[in-house]
Amino acid sequence: MVSVEGSGRTIRTSGQVAQRSDGTWPSSMAEQIQQAVTNLETVLKAAGAFPRDIVHLRFYVVDWDISKANDLVTTILALLTDKYGATNTPLTTLVPVTKLAFPEASFEIEAIASAGNASRPWIPDRDMIHKASISAVSTTTVETDVIVVGGGFSGVMAAYELNQAGYSVIVLEAKHRIGGRSRSQRLKTNPDAIVELGATWINEKTQPTIYALTKRFGLKTEAQHTEGDQIYQGYDGKIYRCDMNQNHNENAQHVQKFVNLLDEAAEKCNIRTFDEFPEAEDVTMAEWVAQKGLADNPAVTATCRLLCSAVVGREPEEIGAHYFLDYIKSSYGYVSVVSEGDEGAQSLKIKTGTSSIVDALANTLPSGSVMLHSPVDSISQYTDNEVHVTTSSGTIYKAKKVIMAIPTNTYVNIQFTPPLPSAKKALVTRTKPGVYAKAILTYSSPWWREVGLLGKFESVIGPICFSWDVSDISKKQYSLAIFVAGRVATEWHKLDELAREEAIIEHLATLVGETSSLADKARNILEFNMVEWTKEEYIGGAPTSVLGPGMLKKYGAVLREPVGNIHFGGGETAYEWKGYMEGAITAGQRAAKEVVDRLATQD
Repeated sequence: MVSVEGSGRTIRTSGQVAQRSDGTWPSSMAEQIQQAVTNLETVLKAAGAFPRDIVHLRFYVVDWDISKANDLVTTILALLTDKYGATNTPLTTLVPVTKLAFPEASFEIEAIASAGNASRPWIPDRDMIHKASISAVSTTTVETDVIVVGGGFSGVMAAYELNQAGYSVIVLEAKHRIGGRSRSQRLKTNPDAIVELGATWINEKTQPTIYALTKRFGLKTEAQHTEGDQIYQGYDGKIYRCDMNQNHNENAQHVQKFVNLLDEAAEKCNIRTFDEFPEAEDVTMAEWVAQKGLADNPAVTATCRLLCSAVVGREPEEIGAHYFLDYIKSSYGYVSVVSEGDEGAQSLKIKTGTSSIVDALANTLPSGSVMLHSPVDSISQYTDNEVHVTTSSGTIYKAKKVIMAIPTNTYVNIQFTPPLPSAKKALVTRTKPGVYAKAILTYSSPWWREVGLLGKFESVIGPICFSWDVSDISKKQYSLAIFVAGRVATEWHKLDELAREEAIIEHLATLVGETSSLADKARNILEFNMVEWTKEEYIGGAPTSVLGPGMLKKYGAVLREPVGNIHFGGGETAYEWKGYMEGAITAGQRAAKEVVDRLATQD
């Protein structure tokens, strides 16, 4: 048993004796000491602590004599020395006693673990649902083969691959949880149901790597709901109800021409060689539309604006055409990006949440390999095979290689010694994170399905930009995922929290008919959950980061190029499926392979 006191979390364990899980007891003192210490480790781990967090140990020993000292010291020293050689030296007290509460017990141990605002180890399962508390780590130097900066899909996948290859690895995650832009959360009103406040969908056919992981870890998937009509609000405020095959405005011919031109240009992009893109078209997306003679059509410009903000979270005036077309190509084309079904990017959901994928990967790593609340302050390269990474808690991690698996725009929070090369710095300072938010509206019934609606609402006016039905009927969970993006999100962010919530709900009521009974149902929310990814510390935006005109051709190769012992992963560095979990996973694999290949030549 443990008790937790105060905002700083002082963890106090009750006396741990040597009783085994089956109720039996070891006979010798040495075995009792070992079993009691094992039981203590289990209790600490359950409380979110680690042996290195211990500040005081108290031993109760029946019929103590000095001959028992070696068994005690050896076992306790092993407890306090982690796999990297760092040794904790807490205060210890030994109390000789004539007997303990259990007649079979010869040894009992109590511990106090101090919790502050420094790093703590990731614990399976708990982090997906609750913010686990923070435990202190002594400021010492910890040695390992590879440091991975960032505990998102890319970073944890890289760590998994390195561990499989036989290398020791530590993942440093700045936040209280792993998963990056994925965040699975249980509903308060239905604890059996899980909703996604971040990345949500995968595809069996076009995203084989992440789908294979779901199979490897026995995770069940469910097809995205695809039946019903969608609601679309055009640039003029008019609202249309249409099936998925109907055109929803009178300018449909011009919009279709824009989509065709977009797909044709994207298909011509070489997603691995960036200098082939036509220089004359290396302009902003807004200028590219003008070059195609479509800028005078308000339906086309509105469609382009909605598409750009929905896909990468930025406006056409901010996005380089080369970058955007490359992004569309990397995601298997326009239809794939915007659709559901077997060929769509929104094809399958993970029944236990997308975070269960990254949790499963992390759970294969040795205990203590993933450190939470560990923002990196500096990375210093000393020799051809030595890098020091210092976290905000003062802990220094010494490694042969480092993999950066955080958003490119967040590199500015880290001091590099020597500094990053000028081209890499130029790339970092010119990368813009997507302006994005996601809200989950949960209801007591799927009222939209009951009237033949798909749950897909789109508007070029906002604040709702687009949505999907993310219900799990088997768990009686009926939810809509609402996305707010780009310029619309920038204005919406300025509202206070309740006003932001009200704006979304009232817009949904408008889209289904303000005076209809559906509007009342839209307002009758059972639970409202929201994440403003633009405001997320250590991330700064979603679903990816954006480059302006000319930047991809100039810095595309630099994006992935190692700098000495520092290698670069993260979803933005993927060749295919940038901004998606598949891209993050494959980018982590690529970075890990680079490191394994380098280390193999140095060993």
